[in-house]
Amino acid sequence: MNISWEKLWQAHQVKIRFFLIGVWNTIFGYLTYISLDYLFSLVFQKRYVAYMTAAILSNVIATVSAFLFHKHITFQSTVKGKGVIIEFFKFYSTYTVTNILGLALLPVFVEVFKIDPKVAGALLIPVVAIVSYFGHSRFSFKQS
Repeated sequence: MNISWEKLWQAHQVKIRFFLIGVWNTIFGYLTYISLDYLFSLVFQKRYVAYMTAAILSNVIATVSAFLFHKHITFQSTVKGKGVIIEFFKFYSTYTVTNILGLALLPVFVEVFKIDPKVAGALLIPVVAIVSYFGHSRFSFKQS
């Protein structure tokens, strides 16, 4: 079987770019989470305050980074001016759904299933990625 990489790219380029940018943003966001979790574990006495604060802040930082990369690289949006603000709020609302999902599941994994917060964060990545792709491709950057 002869695989034509050019045909594969042409047929699935947005999905491939989404995946590659998603890998970058996941690594960036996860390293941000781990770093902030470590920092906050030194500051806060209660462990859950440290990991939940780290999760919230790392989500905000990673969301802004993801918007810039997905806008310009993945979906190659040409929206400018005030439209960028609308696009960002659509993007952010999609991420809000995925972040709420992640934030709701994180303490369940940690407190109920006794999974280390760093491992729990990693286990949530595929769930959030799938929901995110469908939200962004069908809502955030949907071309009219």
